[in-house]
Amino acid sequence: MEQPLTEAESQAVRAVDNVDMLKAMADPTRMAILAALMKTRHNLPVMSVKELAAELGEPQTKLYRHVRQLEAVGLIKVASTRMVSGILEQRYQASQQDLRLGRGFLREHAEDAVGLMQAVLDRFRDGFFAAFEAERRSEDDVPAQEAYRIPMLSLSDLKISPAKALELRSKLKEIVSDLVDEQAEDPDGVPVSLLIGCYVPPESAPADR
Repeated sequence: MEQPLTEAESQAVRAVDNVDMLKAMADPTRMAILAALMKTRHNLPVMSVKELAAELGEPQTKLYRHVRQLEAVGLIKVASTRMVSGILEQRYQASQQDLRLGRGFLREHAEDAVGLMQAVLDRFRDGFFAAFEAERRSEDDVPAQEAYRIPMLSLSDLKISPAKALELRSKLKEIVSDLVDEQAEDPDGVPVSLLIGCYVPPESAPADR
């Protein structure tokens, strides 16, 4: 019987560096499976397809093909097996604690990258509106100690100096770095979904670039 991956055996951060891996992630169902298996950075979950189906609210039969595709590209692996009612059941675990996508690789495979970005944005949108609908109290009615429960979304088109733009980007990177730090995860904390993005339109870029 295989044993679940230890923290040392799993990759802390994996670079997405091949097209098959990129395509495997560019699907909402596979993205949801991967997220479920990476929802804690330490002690990565080990789940059967049946358990994943219950977690995601999806039919079990729908997930087998998607699990096999994620396994084929190495994003997840069989971590343990067990007998359930006389049938050998495989249980899966993510092969990494986090994923990173390089700009150069995404630029080379822009069409597939768009599919992945769409899956990411769709997942955030669906989660945001589910939280929005669930929290029906107005912000004034929420106790200060529960203010973190209020979904927050802001879209701003600004015109600022290059120095200010650089400062903004640095602050956003600092927020991300702080949250993915090993000490940032609280096993007794609440799950938070965060989407951070910032860009300068191409026509605004310096002419020599």
